[in-house]
Amino acid sequence: AIERMDSGALFIVAGQRQKGIEQAEQYRPMFESELKVQEGNITESGETEFTKRLRGAWMAYQTEFDRLEKSATAEDARRLYFAELEGTFLNVKAAADEILAINQDAMVRKSVAVRRTAERMNTITISVAFAALALGLFISTRLTRRMLQPLSELSEATRKIGEGHFDARARVRGQDELAGLARDFNAMAARLAEYRKSSLGELLEAHLSMQAAIDSLPDPVVIFSVEGNLQNVNQAAETLLGLKTGAGAKEPLKDVDAAVRAVLERIRSHVLSGKGAYVPRGFEDAVQLPTLLGDRYFLPRGAAVYETRGVIVGATVILQDVTRLRRFEELKNDLVATVAHEFRTPLTSLRMAVHLCTEQVAGPLTEKQADLLYAAREDCDRLQAMVDDLL
Repeated sequence: AIERMDSGALFIVAGQRQKGIEQAEQYRPMFESELKVQEGNITESGETEFTKRLRGAWMAYQTEFDRLEKSATAEDARRLYFAELEGTFLNVKAAADEILAINQDAMVRKSVAVRRTAERMNTITISVAFAALALGLFISTRLTRRMLQPLSELSEATRKIGEGHFDARARVRGQDELAGLARDFNAMAARLAEYRKSSLGELLEAHLSMQAAIDSLPDPVVIFSVEGNLQNVNQAAETLLGLKTGAGAKEPLKDVDAAVRAVLERIRSHVLSGKGAYVPRGFEDAVQLPTLLGDRYFLPRGAAVYETRGVIVGATVILQDVTRLRRFEELKNDLVATVAHEFRTPLTSLRMAVHLCTEQVAGPLTEKQADLLYAAREDCDRLQAMVDDLL
């Protein structure tokens, strides 16, 4: 930092005053900050004296540098730099080098001491390690013989229960911890078997009821897990989309129409990312599917599946059949456009004719004729406003 400040002083001497001042102002706080760190971290003998010397040299350097900044001409700045500021700069560097040398010498001494201590500790550690190794081999051999048989029994029983054989039991005799663990394991297996027998029928009935409920819906229903995998579909989804769930369906969305697959993946990502339910903007979001009755249009909707704690555990996508509604919308728009257009064409001609008559282009008018034509023009304007509203 002090060397960069000295470069800034040379910039001032060279006539680039602004650049020199900016460089000095950039590095002056850095030097001051590091000097305060040094003043709070004096650890070696003689370091206090050199730190005070460094502080004094730094204060003198700042004073001379301020004088240099205020010099009137480049010649004054050059004379002040070589007469006073350069010497002060060398004093600061010398004091800093002394502090560096003291600490480097201390580090060398401490490094030698640490290396000697480490050599002694290595010898002790190796000796203790060999003794511990011999003792550990002896104890481990005894414990292995004692524990291997009960652990093998527990491992075999665990494997059988994992395969669904809840009648498996670990037969370990004795009163030690492993025997107690085996008794607790057997009690857990017994409770699991009872729970499975009591709740399996209820779970199966609930699952069948849920499946029957979604199968009764005429619109395709697709359920995704929180990982984004296909979890369940109803019969409409199987028929119209060709979706299948089960072990054999590794890529269930592979055979689905590309447009429908993109919609399903977009809604799945929207819901599972926590953005809430997916609501379509209108009939323009509908997807087209070929069926035995011709092409039909389905409007996608998505909703999250939550558990009791409010955490998202899946996403449900429903494709609502809007073919009739979409057709009605098209008929309505066509009807309004056609009627409005058919009204507007003759109405424009009628307004033009009435306007020309009121302007007496076709000949002079009596007062009664003019009143009737003005009334007709007002009625034409009202009809024009109605047609504009329809359009």
